[in-house]
Amino acid sequence: MPYVWLRDNCQCSKCYNPVALGRSFLLEDLDVNVHATKVQESEDGVEIEWSDGHSSQFTAEWLYDRAFTTSARAQQRNRYALSREPWGVEHKPAEFDYQTLMEDEKVLLDWLLTMETKGSALVKNTPNRDVAGPDLINNISFVKQSHYGPHSPVINRENTNNVAFTNVKLGMHNDLAQYEQMAGIIFIQCVMQHQGKGGESVISDGLLAAECLRRDHPEAFQVLTTTDAYFWDKGHANFPWEMESFFKISKRPIITLNNDNEVVCVAMNNGVRQSYLDLPSHKVKKFYAALKLFNDILYDNAIRFKMEAGDMMTLDNIRCLHGREGYEDFSPRHIESSYLDWDEARCRRRRLQEKLELFV
Repeated sequence: MPYVWLRDNCQCSKCYNPVALGRSFLLEDLDVNVHATKVQESEDGVEIEWSDGHSSQFTAEWLYDRAFTTSARAQQRNRYALSREPWGVEHKPAEFDYQTLMEDEKVLLDWLLTMETKGSALVKNTPNRDVAGPDLINNISFVKQSHYGPHSPVINRENTNNVAFTNVKLGMHNDLAQYEQMAGIIFIQCVMQHQGKGGESVISDGLLAAECLRRDHPEAFQVLTTTDAYFWDKGHANFPWEMESFFKISKRPIITLNNDNEVVCVAMNNGVRQSYLDLPSHKVKKFYAALKLFNDILYDNAIRFKMEAGDMMTLDNIRCLHGREGYEDFSPRHIESSYLDWDEARCRRRRLQEKLELFV
């Protein structure tokens, strides 16, 4: 194991606070060329004396868990975030009962694991109240607030502050693309559905679509992963719990990759994608061609259904996209949306795995 890493991670009380579970040792005091002057086995591990005059003790279990092996590194990656499983037109979202999620931690953990791996689940028997989504989120962690407040009535609003709050057809999109940190999970509760034709939902896995684009249209994939788009939202409050006035702008690629070249975020929202493009004019058509192609792939692999009152669709909002068919004006259709950040969802998942002794 690298000497500099071992010295940086000394577990003695001067270098590490066992109560706060945090490093007290300062980077300014670290000699990157530090080396061991003496190494000897201890009863349960190893003792090291360092060239800077310090000494450290490490248990064998601690070292094994953090070894620079393929298996140890993979285990920590899995603790950070579970591997995702792409899905297409044959997908059927797993179903969960609302009250059971509120009361049974094992079932809640199952939902959290499902959301990390599949990115979609349907919650049934949701109470007929507009804050049922926030109540469920608060049972997990904290609601992610937006300028629409802790929850948003998705109804045909007079003097609306977003095209989603009308009766028109909505293309598939991710919510809050106008935020630098998009909402992690969206809770879409059906309080009252439109009777008759219209109001049907459509969802698609952006991860699958992005990988199809990468495989079949690498030039378009390159465009959407390297070209920033502006998203914005400017308006006024429709309800007392909303921000009185707001003006959000974000700038990001449609598809974001991490350092391992993995898709980590999809941001598509035609309603709030701004008309400004920070591009030379000769690149604009290629951007639109790639965007349209990605949209076609999303729809080719989408599933369609009509929620009923009491249904709540939960989606990984930085992966899966959702849309709806238009419906008649003055319809009583009432959908509620609310959000949970992935930081909080994964936090609860890890704690439940520890509590239920199911941590891999």
